[in-house]
Amino acid sequence: MNLSFNESGESLNDFKFTFEYYLDYSRDIEVDSNPSRDDVSETVSLTESIYEFQKENGRTYHAYRAGMYHYPNDTPEVDRLEFQYDILKVILDGRNYLAPWSQENPPRKVLDIATGTGCWAIDMGDEFPEAQIIGTDLSPIQNNLVPPNVQFVIDDATDEWPKSPDWSDFCYIHTRVTMGCWSDMLNQVIRPAFDHLRPGGYLESQELMGLLECDDGTVAPTNHFKQWCDDIVEASIAADRPLPFADSMKRWYEEAGFVDVQEKVYKVPINRWPGVQKLKMLGEMFHANMESGLQAFSYALLHRVKGMSQEEIEVSLVNVRKDMADQHVHAYIKFYVVWGRKPDNAATPQSEPHAADMDMSNG
Repeated sequence: MNLSFNESGESLNDFKFTFEYYLDYSRDIEVDSNPSRDDVSETVSLTESIYEFQKENGRTYHAYRAGMYHYPNDTPEVDRLEFQYDILKVILDGRNYLAPWSQENPPRKVLDIATGTGCWAIDMGDEFPEAQIIGTDLSPIQNNLVPPNVQFVIDDATDEWPKSPDWSDFCYIHTRVTMGCWSDMLNQVIRPAFDHLRPGGYLESQELMGLLECDDGTVAPTNHFKQWCDDIVEASIAADRPLPFADSMKRWYEEAGFVDVQEKVYKVPINRWPGVQKLKMLGEMFHANMESGLQAFSYALLHRVKGMSQEEIEVSLVNVRKDMADQHVHAYIKFYVVWGRKPDNAATPQSEPHAADMDMSNG
C-alpha cells in the first residue's frame, strides 16, 4: 500500500519513530499553530447460504445470524478494514501484539475472535509458522490465500463456546476493534477465553473506545461530528451492542481471574491538527479511514434503531464530514490495549470428547 499522503511527498516510510511517546494517554498533544484547510454458535461450514449476504440501503451484511452485527461486509468495508489494520500497526510500531510473545517464546495455538478480513491471523501465521492460528467471524470475507497454519471458521462467539479439544487449550486469544460485536464482553468473550486458555496463556484485546474526546475545549456541543458520535453510541446501546467499553476491559480481565493485567492507552487524532509531523500524518490516515467508513457506521444503526432513511442519513453526514476535517477542533479517540495471563495454577474445564461440534473448514 502506498502511504504517501500529501503534495510534498511525505510518507510514513520517511520516518523511523516510536508512536508510543506521542500517543501516551498521560501526555497532551501539541496543537499545530497554523492549520491548513484540507478536504479531506453453531459453528457452520462455509456453505452457499453463508454467501447470500443481506442487502440494505445499498450495502451488504452478513447472512449467518443476520442482524447480529450492524456494519457491512462489502468491498468498500473490506478495503476500509484493511486500511484500519495498517493504521493500528503504525500505532503499535509494527507489532501485532503486546503480550510477551517472541520467536524464543512463540504461541502454539491462537484464536482470533471476530477476525474480520483475517489480516491479523494471516500475519501471525507468517510470523509463527509452527503455530495453529484460528480466526472466527460471522462473514466469510477473509483472503483465501493464507499460510497453511491458518484456518477461518464461521462462528458466533456470543453463543456458548464449544467444548471440544479443537476449541480448548489455546496459548493466546485475541480481539481487535470488536466494538459493536458484544452485548456483554465480560461474559461473552473474557470469561469464556479464560476457560479455554491453557494455564499461562494470554488474552489480549485491542479496542477503540468509540467516544470523541478533547483536552482543550475546542469541541463545541454543536459540533456535528461530536453529535454524530453521540448518536451512534446511543443507537449502539439501544441495539444492545454498545460501542464504548474499552475503558472497562482491564477491570473485567481482573474480575475474570487474569493476572499481570497490563493496559496501554493511546490518543489517536481525528485529522491533521497535531503540530508534530508524525502525529499529523497519523491523524490524516485516521481521518481518511473514518471518512470512508461514515456510511458503514451509520446506515444500519441509524436506520434500524432510529428509523432514519438513507437520504436523511446522507444529508446529515454532509456537516459531519465538514466538522470532522476542521483542524481547529483538537479531538481524538482513545485506543486501548489490554492483556493478561491465566494463572499457571488455574483449573481448566474438562473438554468433552471430540465430535462434530466444530467444523474447521478453511475460509
